[in-house]
Amino acid sequence: MEDKPTGCAEIRRLPAGETFKGIGVVQKLSRRSDKNGKPFWELTLSDSTGSFDGKIWGDAAWWDLSEGSKKLLDPAADAFPRTLRGKSIGVQGKTVEFRGQPQVNVTALYLLDQEKYPPSLYVQAAPVPLEDLEREFWGFVESGSGRFCPFLRQVFAGEFWDRFRNSPAAVTHHHAYAHGLLEHTVAVTRLSLAMAQAAAASPHAAIDTEVVVAGALLHDLGKVESYSLSPVPEMTLPGAVLDHVGPGFARFLRFAETFGLDERSTLAIGHILLSHHGQKEYGAAVLPATPEALIVSSADELDFRLFCWGDATGNMSDGEEISDFHYSAQRRFWKWQE
Repeated sequence: MEDKPTGCAEIRRLPAGETFKGIGVVQKLSRRSDKNGKPFWELTLSDSTGSFDGKIWGDAAWWDLSEGSKKLLDPAADAFPRTLRGKSIGVQGKTVEFRGQPQVNVTALYLLDQEKYPPSLYVQAAPVPLEDLEREFWGFVESGSGRFCPFLRQVFAGEFWDRFRNSPAAVTHHHAYAHGLLEHTVAVTRLSLAMAQAAAASPHAAIDTEVVVAGALLHDLGKVESYSLSPVPEMTLPGAVLDHVGPGFARFLRFAETFGLDERSTLAIGHILLSHHGQKEYGAAVLPATPEALIVSSADELDFRLFCWGDATGNMSDGEEISDFHYSAQRRFWKWQE
């Protein structure tokens, strides 16, 4: 792997017929069987530029270079593949056309020396600088009359703040990288505030903008417990069995009780946390029933959809207008502007 590797995001965009070499950290490696019962593997590899999904067929070569020598391994017989998640590897391969679309085929895989190629070098992070996200986040905390500022400063403090700002927002669907939760929270709060200010002229609803901002900043509180970086995003056991809405609400109630937040504010903000997924089939404990909750759930959905649009269209070749089917968003996207 001495040649300059191709970034994972660039590999994902390669047209059919191109060869590549790359280095990244394994996000997912799953064994599957083809129609003849022969094993193959589905790989998701990421680096600081992004990620790609690829296939490793039965005739691929698997090499262990981690101890200085080059050893050929049998992935069907060895436990080797099960230990690769979160480790840095090198890959070689070629893109082919499958059902009219490019497919990444990995023909050789190399387990690298983890000290020489530390996985932390290949972990994707938010595209917005961390200091910019933090500055905007704390600006929202201080905004308005500052009515909830002391409470929010107590919530987002110390070790919890460190975990919150470093956490991914998901494992695969959106903002699934370091600082992704902070990036998503800032975006949802920005959208929520804009909607609240625009809707203030409506004769149909009186809107408490400060409840909107507090609810937006707190809406994904439970994701700190649900996801971790090790060094790639993964779901924790509590995340798998409890998700994030319930644990986030429970944590909020503990903070509110410790701080002495008044009952009406606790109910109004807590309702936003429980309803921010918008529909029960999407994970909401209750449906949004206040203007503030409607705004935050709409902003949360919009930021998710916009992320999916960027993810889908960002991997299109020049001249393409319609993206591949995006499974998280359950649609294709149109890049109508050049």
